[in-house]
Amino acid sequence: MKKILLEQTAKSYLPQIKASIKYFNEKDLGFHLYDSSEIPDFKLNEFDCIWKFMGMDTAMKLDVPVIHEYPSLSTGMFPKIKNKFKKSFSTKPDLRIFLNEFVKVGMGFNDQIDYVYRDMGIDDQFFQYMDSKKSYDCVYVGSISKARGIPQLLDHFKYKYKNLSLLLVGAVPVEIYNQYSNCDNITFTGNLPYEDVPKYASQAVYGINYMPNRYPYNLQTSTKLLEYLAMDLQVITTNYFWINHFMKENQLNFIKINENLDNLETLIKNHEIISNQFSKMEKFKWTNIIEQSGLEEKLLKLI
Repeated sequence: MKKILLEQTAKSYLPQIKASIKYFNEKDLGFHLYDSSEIPDFKLNEFDCIWKFMGMDTAMKLDVPVIHEYPSLSTGMFPKIKNKFKKSFSTKPDLRIFLNEFVKVGMGFNDQIDYVYRDMGIDDQFFQYMDSKKSYDCVYVGSISKARGIPQLLDHFKYKYKNLSLLLVGAVPVEIYNQYSNCDNITFTGNLPYEDVPKYASQAVYGINYMPNRYPYNLQTSTKLLEYLAMDLQVITTNYFWINHFMKENQLNFIKINENLDNLETLIKNHEIISNQFSKMEKFKWTNIIEQSGLEEKLLKLI
């Protein structure tokens, strides 16, 4: 049995690792996937293929096949320059996996290395929470950071929308927690095990996809938005490129808010609940996403 190591850092949030391991290891394909975070003191030479999440890979080319996965474009300061560095100085792999066509174009590779698109998916468990009792008006799941503009979102609930309750699911920096935790209408869960996320998030009526219309965030799949829909939450979102592309492709309607949030309360008051949008999310279940990507065929060819 061939062994494939999915190599990740401790800080990574990569649900595709768990999903890929479950999908492939349940089949008799002649190879088995392993999560590096669950193997203390692993040795690369014990594996027949290394699957890396980029990052930059400047290591010497290994004697076994190497896969580079690009689940996102670079963020932070000078992201396009970072992309160029990754492109120019990373060791060439045997296969690349891109989140979507926008990430592939953003990375700008012009060689002949084989690739697939494998987008983000939804864990089946999110579909089991469509009928949860509602305890909050809104929920935000994901990165609670200044880079994502979350203090601006929280300021509106603290000072302007005191009659609306907001639940935030995810790790929260101490300075943000200290500034807003005393607000009666704002609740932080802190970091949760992935399997507990839908238990809490499904208790809200509206899921907030607050994304700045800024590169690269405006080009990348919003995992939380897929999960909101699977739980049959009403979606509130800022207006940006990927969301408009997604809505058109899937014939969906969301509540669009300005990035400065000045129209949030009015839109919620006047909104007519749209139910059963989750039915369109079946194709985004991880099993379907991986199956449609063609990744299985590529791995069999590579290994």
